[in-house]
Amino acid sequence: MSVTTRPSSRPLARVRGLPDVAKLLAVYVATRVWGAVFIARAATEQAPSIWTGPHSNYFDMAQLWDAQWYKIIAESGYPDGLPVDQLGNVQQNPWAFFPGFPYTVKAVMAVTGLPFSPAAVALNLVLGACAVYVVMKVLQRVAGRRVGLWGAVLLCAFPAAPVLQIGYSESLALLLLALATWWLLERRYGWSALAVLALALTRPIVAPFAVVVLVHLVVRWRARARARGREPFPAGQALQVVGLGLLSAASSLLWPALVGLAVGSADAYERTQAAWRSGGVVQPFHQALGIARLLWGDRGPWYLALGAVVLVAVVLSPWGRRVGPELQAWTLAYPAYLLAVTEPWTSTFRYLLMLFPLWAIVAAALRSRWLLAALALVGLWWQVHWIDDLLLFHPPTDFPP
Repeated sequence: MSVTTRPSSRPLARVRGLPDVAKLLAVYVATRVWGAVFIARAATEQAPSIWTGPHSNYFDMAQLWDAQWYKIIAESGYPDGLPVDQLGNVQQNPWAFFPGFPYTVKAVMAVTGLPFSPAAVALNLVLGACAVYVVMKVLQRVAGRRVGLWGAVLLCAFPAAPVLQIGYSESLALLLLALATWWLLERRYGWSALAVLALALTRPIVAPFAVVVLVHLVVRWRARARARGREPFPAGQALQVVGLGLLSAASSLLWPALVGLAVGSADAYERTQAAWRSGGVVQPFHQALGIARLLWGDRGPWYLALGAVVLVAVVLSPWGRRVGPELQAWTLAYPAYLLAVTEPWTSTFRYLLMLFPLWAIVAAALRSRWLLAALALVGLWWQVHWIDDLLLFHPPTDFPP
């Protein structure tokens, strides 16, 4: 007696039988096509501006906002000094933007002959694919195959994920962060250090990674103590971990130091950053508390505190423990760092792209693949609003993505 398989179930069975990398890349391509369709649609609605002509296309949209600064750096490099107004106040300028991404695009431009926007889009699509793959491997290493795959899928559907296909630095930064984390977990500390150095020249997010390294040091030390020496942690490796932590902390000062040397003023980077801040002030948590009060009045700081308590509870929950202590540390340290050094506003959505362990926690909590698929669809719906409300520039002034 033979058992026949219903024809309708065969395609689903074939999909389930695919390697995880094939499933993830299919999702990545599908979500990037989705983003491309709505970015192209937004281009037809883009009003003429200082950045676009009368008839915009996809590549015009891909070089809006911060991408314009990266374009300037890729094509012309950095200025000799800091531009100032008649009162001596530093104006917005390219020194605020790290060189890793624009100089990588410049290399692609030199090899291919492409102009900035097509070169940046092509580069970011490749880097983004590599990034989500490494993210999946990291998450699967700590949380298992299912959680890791779904965590990476939700990352592809994250509302700000279209930033992976325009002229921004997120694709490169996400890849370097994932590599630094992967090599740390694999105890390949030299390679992790190289990724940290590259990340330090790409985006200003290496400081909280020092917390991750510190937690890794404690984890290895405690494992050795509990195993009474059967879990090896030789002095040489301990020194490598300590060195990696110190490098991560010190690397946060690398680009500001290079800017100071190039311009001839030790506070050149800080003064440049102040040009982007409301009130021209750069102080830890000052902008975050100010935005909280702007949105919610005197209760704003209390709402921030409540949000922090909720995040800590989620990260320390049984689902949060699935991602391991190192990724738990990142999921707490990175948002705290953002509150300390950024002005939380519309750009915060794309900053949260780096918080990829949170999606693994969500995948661990939601065991139903239908609920996870529904959440991914909500993310795709939100991507449309991210494109229409933030990427699309509404002259004469607007809030950036």
